[in-house]
Amino acid sequence: MMNFAYRLGAFSAFIFLATGVMSSQTNVVTWHNNNLRNGLSLETVLNQSNVNPTQFGRICSAEFDGQVFAQPLVVVTGGKNIVYVATMNDSVYSVDGTNCNQINHVSLLQSGEQAVPCDLVGGGCSPIKPTIGILGTPVIETSSNTIYLVTETELTTGTCATVHANSCFVHRLHALDLTTLAEKFSGPVAISGTYQTAAFTSKNHIQRPGLLFLPNASQNTVYVAFSAMDGSGAPGVSVPHGWLFGFQANNLAAAPLVWSSTPAGEGGGMWMSGAGLAAGPDAPGGSNYIYVGTGDGDFTVNTGGSDYGDSFVKLATNLTTVPNGYFTPYGQACMNPEDEDFGSGGVLLFPDIGSTFYAVAAGKDGNLYVMNRANPGGYTSPTNSTCPATGTNANQEYFLADSHGYWTTPVYWDSSLFYAPMYAPISKYPVSLPNAAGCNPGPICQNNTARTQAVFDYGPGLSISSSGATAGTAILWAVNGNGWPSAAAPREAVLYAYDAEHVTSPHTIPELWNNTSCPTRDQAGNATKFVVPTIANGFVYLGTMNPNDPTNTQGELDVFGLTSAACN
Repeated sequence: MMNFAYRLGAFSAFIFLATGVMSSQTNVVTWHNNNLRNGLSLETVLNQSNVNPTQFGRICSAEFDGQVFAQPLVVVTGGKNIVYVATMNDSVYSVDGTNCNQINHVSLLQSGEQAVPCDLVGGGCSPIKPTIGILGTPVIETSSNTIYLVTETELTTGTCATVHANSCFVHRLHALDLTTLAEKFSGPVAISGTYQTAAFTSKNHIQRPGLLFLPNASQNTVYVAFSAMDGSGAPGVSVPHGWLFGFQANNLAAAPLVWSSTPAGEGGGMWMSGAGLAAGPDAPGGSNYIYVGTGDGDFTVNTGGSDYGDSFVKLATNLTTVPNGYFTPYGQACMNPEDEDFGSGGVLLFPDIGSTFYAVAAGKDGNLYVMNRANPGGYTSPTNSTCPATGTNANQEYFLADSHGYWTTPVYWDSSLFYAPMYAPISKYPVSLPNAAGCNPGPICQNNTARTQAVFDYGPGLSISSSGATAGTAILWAVNGNGWPSAAAPREAVLYAYDAEHVTSPHTIPELWNNTSCPTRDQAGNATKFVVPTIANGFVYLGTMNPNDPTNTQGELDVFGLTSAACN
């Protein structure tokens, strides 16, 4: 275990407004704040007036034994933000979110194990080198005081010391007590299962999407999704299947629910840039469903098969054999060999307003797709037999928004959708729910789009905070991430704050602050891929890599908030 340290930075001048900071008592217990995955946090302290270089900056930083890829989660306890951080060395920490002091720590590596070295599982997982441990964002269930997460480990004893066979790798689902970080509910359990003729093996699979917790009158369930490991195959070269498991929340040892996206084929993993699995009803008064986007892989549903590559898939919570609806672009046969994953970005569910409930997703082909959750649209064959494909989809709406493609998930606030393509500005689209005149076909209005002046690289992580509908409080937070954090020259994560309400001429989203304005006081750690800021009760939390670590293996939590320290 490494020594825990924290950089005080501006902490000595930090203004802790105890009653004001904690008045809203906001918990962040899942990726992007809720199961709609809209990234919205209720925030009564930070606003467009006080997020500026004079009043807002880095408070402190804490260091950890592994890179931080999972979004930090927050539970208010004793009037303070307690931050839960998971690392790629299979550790979990709890930290006082006001001063970066460590509260608790547990290593989930068992005797004779290590976090998985990337170069042992295909050699192509450069975006997340050098080790793979806890990658997908955990989920917290506050009524039982439990955090659920998945570790990935490799055995290092016996034949596994020299032969890296399938049996040497294991994914485990853990249920930890929030206070003690002790195992509970019969955990941990090794994840395994079969679906039709397919069998899950941990080697060459990666647990990237954020976990989903769904309460149910008969059984609360934790859902875990998988894709192929980066570089473990290519289209047509034995790419592992996509998998979705559902575990009984209070008894992990019970046999899980299982579904595979390509049981008779290959590929179709749930990548989604680390986004959490989305869930919600498909119509007013309807039952909950799970909605996922799959990446490259075989697609045979249109000819009577069971493979859902490059598709939006709607699943019953009991993961019944036949999904309850799907949408696949007409160009799927051309997208698959070109690695243009439909599911490279996450799924966002629009607010349940009106009689039609929508979902939106975008992938590497640069199109924004809107699906009616009750009837996603299925598949319509292209009008030609060569690539590029031509044709018309039967989903609610689609249009080419940016040729760069999407490796991110949007955020939604007050009839506005904020989306970030790769190597491009962030775009703000008006949204009409339900559809209205002037927004045809809708619900995304393709005119009056505003953009940031800053250009972002690999799918910036987005979050949004506001004090309800109070004017002057809506802030769009964005982090310029790094597609290759293990590169020879890793770079600092740059956190931006934007005015989410107002647009200046010509069609620009105004910038309020970024941490390079005060490079000494506000220096963050080095960026990881798909880093997502967490906003809670007057603070912003950012999981990064320790910039003082030449091996690029250690992690950091950077904490930003109100401060009177001089900008330098």
